[in-house]
Amino acid sequence: MDPGATAHPLREAAEKVKRAAAHLEALHAAIRQFNDSEPKPYRLVPEVDQASSRYLLRIRIERDPPPQWSLIAGDFIQNLRASLDYLVWQLVLDNDHRPGRGNAFPIFDEEPPRNPNNRHRQRWEASLRGVGPEAVEFIEALQPFNAPHGPDRHLLTALRELSNQDKHRSLMPAFSAIQREPGLADVTVVGVHDVRAPIEGGKLLAGRALGDGDLVLEAPIEILGPDPRVEIEGRLPLDVAFGGSLVPLEGLRQMCDAVAETLATARHLFG
Repeated sequence: MDPGATAHPLREAAEKVKRAAAHLEALHAAIRQFNDSEPKPYRLVPEVDQASSRYLLRIRIERDPPPQWSLIAGDFIQNLRASLDYLVWQLVLDNDHRPGRGNAFPIFDEEPPRNPNNRHRQRWEASLRGVGPEAVEFIEALQPFNAPHGPDRHLLTALRELSNQDKHRSLMPAFSAIQREPGLADVTVVGVHDVRAPIEGGKLLAGRALGDGDLVLEAPIEILGPDPRVEIEGRLPLDVAFGGSLVPLEGLRQMCDAVAETLATARHLFG
């Protein structure tokens, strides 16, 4: 770049997103190494519940996710959150105002009432004090309260919750979980005894934190004798999720992409 050229006001915010992406890549690498290491961090234990005529598959957690994952995920989250705050700071400067400690990128699940005495309206106004009308409209359009399917599963809602947990409360816990797409399961029944084959109609219990001994798959069976057994081989599509809202790795990637897209779109706000 020409040493005399003026850097774009969002250059530092973009650098924060790049750093977040590097943390996410490091997190993926750490998880792959952990899952590929020996002995395996988990094993699957099949059983037959004769009372309900069901085949059950439970998970045994041999090793919990290391706390370093939570540290890396926290660095990822805080870089993303800071990049949005940097955006507001630069918007205030571009509007020929002086930013202050109260300026930050707001993330609201409900639209603040227009009443100037309402505390949510006051917090909204304080966050965007000095931001021009066009930029305020841009930020308002991004809010979870404007999401067509509600704020609960909005990426900015998840970003705010994870940031608050990591910043104010405790490390974001990392949980083993099963990916939601049932077609990813790679478990094959290789042998049965006193059970009619094939076993069909299985239900994969995905999308939740897994503890030692938790049920992960069940299927109805027909028992033919006194000693029913099922032998399986394969593995389940384990995922890793963070925080109380269980944001999976794919959700973190989508979050990073969304913030990067927000910064790219916001460039038109600067003269």
